[in-house]
Amino acid sequence: MTKINSGAANHPDKILGLDPQIGLPLDAEGSILPCDKGGIAVVGSRKPTLYGIRLAGKVAETAVKNGKTVISGLARGIDSEAHRAALKHGGRTIAVLGTGINVIYPEENIGLAEEIKQNGALVSQFPPDTPPIGRNFPIRNETVAKMCSSLVLVQAAEKSGSLITARLALEYGKKVFVCPGEIGDPLFEGNYNFLKKYRKCKNLKILYDFDLLADLCSSMPSNLELFPSEHAGKSPSEDKKELQLDGSEKIVYNIIKSKPSGIDFDTLTVLSGIGAAKLPAVLLSLVLRGAVSELSGKIYKPSEA
Repeated sequence: MTKINSGAANHPDKILGLDPQIGLPLDAEGSILPCDKGGIAVVGSRKPTLYGIRLAGKVAETAVKNGKTVISGLARGIDSEAHRAALKHGGRTIAVLGTGINVIYPEENIGLAEEIKQNGALVSQFPPDTPPIGRNFPIRNETVAKMCSSLVLVQAAEKSGSLITARLALEYGKKVFVCPGEIGDPLFEGNYNFLKKYRKCKNLKILYDFDLLADLCSSMPSNLELFPSEHAGKSPSEDKKELQLDGSEKIVYNIIKSKPSGIDFDTLTVLSGIGAAKLPAVLLSLVLRGAVSELSGKIYKPSEA
C-alpha cells in the first residue's frame, strides 16, 4: 500500500491533470500512470439485467481498444463487469473504493481486485480498515466523477447511486453518455429520468452506437450538445437549418420526413436498414430533440415545429 499525500507528484491530481482535483490524500495499490489520463468511467446498477451486463462489457471493450483506461467503483454488477471487460481485452482499469484500501467489498471481488492491481490501481480516500458504510459510497462516486474525462451511464433504476456519479460528472464539465433501454423498463428508468432532467445540458449524449464512443475516444470534442440550443428571434426555418444530425439520425429523419402522414416502426426498420435493435435509440434521440413525434402504435411523424 502506498500513501499519496495531496499535492504530491504521484497523486492522481498531478499525474492525470484532474480538473477539478480530488484534493485529498489517497491510499493506492497498483500503479497510476500518465497513460490513464482521459479515462472513461463506466457506472450503473448493482443488479443489472443480462443486457446491461453485455452493454457494460462492450463499453469497456470499446474504451480500452481505443487506448482509454476504464474507471469504476468495484461494486457488484455494472462496475465489476466494466473492470473485468477492460482486463479481458488487455486494457487498464482503476477501481475507486468506498472502503479502506485493504477492505474489498463485495468480498466476491477479491480476486478481481488482485487482477486490477496488476493492470491498473485500487485507490481509496478512506482510512485503512474502513468497512462498507452507506454514507461513504456517494463520496466514492464523487471521486470517480473527478478522475474521468467522460462517463457512460449503462443501466440505472430510478434511485441508483450511479445517477449521483453521472450528475457530478456533468457538473464538473465531463462528457456523459447515457445508454438507452426499452422505454418503460423500470431498470432503465434512471437513464431516461436523467436524460429528461438534464436535457438542456451540453456534453450529454445518448450512446446508441459504439462507433460513436470509439470516435469520441479519439476526438473528444468540447461540445456534445444533445439538444439544439434555443435561439430567440430566429424563424422556424432558420432553426431547422441548425439541427445537426449524424448518419443514422439523418437516414431515419429523412425517411420520416418523406412520410408526413406517418410511418410505423416495422416499415421504418425495413426502409432504414438500421435494424430493430438500434432503431429505438435513434428514434428516441430524434423525439427528444423535437425532430419527430411519436404517436400511439409506434407511428412516427415529422414534428411540425
